[in-house]
Amino acid sequence: MCGRYSFAQLSQEVEKRFKIQVDGNTYVAKYNTAPGQKSGVITNENPHELSFFYWGLLPPWAQDPRMAFKMINAREESLNDKPAFKEAYACKRCLVPADGFYEWKQKNQQKIPYHIRLKSQEMFAFAGLWEQWKDEQGKVKSTFTIITTQANEIMKPLHHRMPVILAPHLEKEWLENSNIKDLQAMLKPFQSHKMETYEVSTLVNKAQNEGLELIQKSKSPEQLNLF
Repeated sequence: MCGRYSFAQLSQEVEKRFKIQVDGNTYVAKYNTAPGQKSGVITNENPHELSFFYWGLLPPWAQDPRMAFKMINAREESLNDKPAFKEAYACKRCLVPADGFYEWKQKNQQKIPYHIRLKSQEMFAFAGLWEQWKDEQGKVKSTFTIITTQANEIMKPLHHRMPVILAPHLEKEWLENSNIKDLQAMLKPFQSHKMETYEVSTLVNKAQNEGLELIQKSKSPEQLNLF
């Protein structure tokens, strides 16, 4: 799964990487994005601008907005079957820019956080879906979810699933292609040899904590010698 991620880049670097416009007054670099918070997405409806949606998808028919906290992730195996995701999969796809994400491992009765990123430390994009939901007063709330798939080798010691990271050359196609078979082919585990994991401070365990120290390597990390 993916329940926390980082995206702490300068707005001009985000513009350059994704070839979009970023409102510098709205965009905030975050080291600890959590469910329920607003975060930047690039939608197929507005592909040239960074939009700000709430993390946790709410389909239009949802009766209880608290449902969003159960919809932060969408399993790629069931996107075309589950009512909450089927329509969005067909016509409301998005990129979720990031530079890393977190996962936890049980160690001596304690949950130890790990930061996972590309070895190159470059920005990337998760495959996502978005929706718009209206409350009883007719106010629109824009939301998104991150698609997950089976874990690759570097992730397996931490969790059996991982978010779908799209290769850069697939990002535009994810937004524009409407062929379900083509879309499904993109939803694969990212290449292990291009990723790294390392232990970080338990400060990240609290969603309200922010700062560079959250993604810095722990002083006494548990090494994951996989290769």
